Amino acid sequence: MRRPFLIGERLYLRLLEESDIGEEYLGWLNDSEVTRYLETGKFPSTLETMRGYLQHFRNSTADLVFAIVDRETDQHIGNITLNRINWIHRTADTGLMIGRKDFWGKGYAFEAWSLLIEYAFQRLGLRKIIAGAVADNVASVVTLEKLGFKVEGRFHKEYLVDGEYRDAVRLGLLREDFYKHVQ
Repeated sequence: MRRPFLIGERLYLRLLEESDIGEEYLGWLNDSEVTRYLETGKFPSTLETMRGYLQHFRNSTADLVFAIVDRETDQHIGNITLNRINWIHRTADTGLMIGRKDFWGKGYAFEAWSLLIEYAFQRLGLRKIIAGAVADNVASVVTLEKLGFKVEGRFHKEYLVDGEYRDAVRLGLLREDFYKHVQ
């Protein structure tokens, strides 16, 4: 393991590094299947734009990005973020991308989010985490609900996906609900 920050059963999270930004990562961002439900991928990504993305997180006290790394192979398989941390209201939002398709549907998103949520509530003292998803993105919505997130709102025809406007959902997770849910 290379500089692990949060360690799970099958994966670990570490800060995203300059060395992670290469052709494979760029391939994820330019793959319409990987980015289908994400805000990224609508315009071509370059190594330069990705370095700027990383620099944003390095300069921020309100945004964190972690590489999701498979423990067995030590491969960077995706990223997870904690964004717009509001230190007054003790809230943040989160996002996740598994770029390596051979890791899809195997519970890695659930494990990565579990580690990040525990960190956000325990170590950062946050009280609520928010996630947004295209309503059709069943895998993400089901994973978030398994973690205890509840749908707080639906936004009609919010996102353009596959040439059609799709509804979005906003999900929220309160600290106390997470601990009730995981017990």
